[in-house]
Amino acid sequence: MLRKLLKYDFKAVFRYWWIAALSSVALAFAGGWSISVFTSEKALPTAVIVLAILVAIIAVLGVFAFSLLTVIFVYSRFYKNLFTDEGYLTFTLPVKRSQLLNSKLITGIVAGSLTGFVLLIDVIIALCVGLPDIFFNAELIRSFIDEVALEIIRETGFYLVIYILEALLLFILVGIFSNLFIFCCITIGSIIAKKAKIITAIAIYYVANSVFTFVIQIFMLFGVDAVTGWIAGIEENLFCPIFALIMLCGILFIGTVCTMLYSLQYWMLDRKLNLA
Repeated sequence: MLRKLLKYDFKAVFRYWWIAALSSVALAFAGGWSISVFTSEKALPTAVIVLAILVAIIAVLGVFAFSLLTVIFVYSRFYKNLFTDEGYLTFTLPVKRSQLLNSKLITGIVAGSLTGFVLLIDVIIALCVGLPDIFFNAELIRSFIDEVALEIIRETGFYLVIYILEALLLFILVGIFSNLFIFCCITIGSIIAKKAKIITAIAIYYVANSVFTFVIQIFMLFGVDAVTGWIAGIEENLFCPIFALIMLCGILFIGTVCTMLYSLQYWMLDRKLNLA
């Protein structure tokens, strides 16, 4: 049944997403042209420079809009499918609440990952079009490989594979956390408010996000210097395994938070919803 739920969620989210993705790629080419104008050593007409500025602004706004649209597609689907009149039908389906949640969570992670990939492609396209002398310079590429890439491989060795795997896992866990965090805000807003549920959910998100940001700032203020000093004092032959262990601790911490958020979200869907 989860497969069928994913089919309908993917269809709802990606129905117009691909149009926005292609538009962002087109805007990346336009932004690359703007970069080529700004970096050109030729004396260009004022009209061309003004046009390049306008194109650059439109490109940046368009790419930002693409990211925003992905968020809207994912979370509006979550809200409409569970907390509007459509929810009366959704919760009568012969599926578990966990399957409903898992489908929304997987859809959000996939949509966010694809959006991030498209944005990366947009940046590469813009830089390749705007700075071809740098990105298509064989000597510069060879120098980067010899002096940077190979040096990293020599210094880290087998631990580089561990770093990559841990980074991928962290990326997935951060995606899970961000989706569950917003899901919980939407659910709480829909539970405590009979009207203006979206406004309530947005208010809850900003309050919770402000608290989270405050905690991070406190850590940055008092903890970063201590951690940096501790890392600087690590012996060179122990740096790689200790750094891998630090990343593992981060994975365990975020994984624990995700588990708590998932349990809270499932509990609210299973026990606290009142669709009567």
